Amino acid sequence: MKTFRNGLDKVMEILCSAILAAMVLIVLYQVFARKVLNNPNTVTEELVRFGLVWVAMLASAYVVGKKGHLCVTLLSDNLNEKGRRFLEVVVQVLFLLFAAVIMIYGGWQASLVTMGQISPSLSIPMGYVYLAVPVSGAIMLLYSLMNLLEPRVFESEEK
Repeated sequence: MKTFRNGLDKVMEILCSAILAAMVLIVLYQVFARKVLNNPNTVTEELVRFGLVWVAMLASAYVVGKKGHLCVTLLSDNLNEKGRRFLEVVVQVLFLLFAAVIMIYGGWQASLVTMGQISPSLSIPMGYVYLAVPVSGAIMLLYSLMNLLEPRVFESEEK
C-alpha cells in the first residue's frame, strides 16, 4: 500500500505542478498580449480560472493524503495515545463520509446538471469544470482509506 501511496503522491505532485506552471505561462502570455500586442485574449482568462478550480480541488485531496489539512489540536493535545488514535479514526471516517456524499455524489450531480451550460470563451460544457469536485473527492476517499488502514505508520513519521 505504501508503494501505491507514493505513486499517487507523485502523480498528484506532477499534475498540480503542471497545472500551476501552465497557469503561470498563460497569465504571462495574457499580460504580454494585452500590454505589448494591445490584443487582450479572453480565452486565457477563462483557462486560468478553470485551472485554478482544478488545482485547488486536486491540491486539497493531496493535502488530505499528507495529513496537512488545517486542524485544531486543542482536543488532541489533551488526549492520551489511545484517545489520539480514536480521534484520528473519527476524523478519517468523517473525511470518508464528506468525500463520498458531498464531493463524489454531490459533485457528480452538479457536473451532470451543468453539462448543458457552455462556457463563454472556451465553448466547453461547464460540467467539465465541476468535474474537479468528484474527481478530487475520489482521490480524497482513497487517501482517507489509506490513512485508516495505516494509522500507526504516519503517527511514527510525525514524531
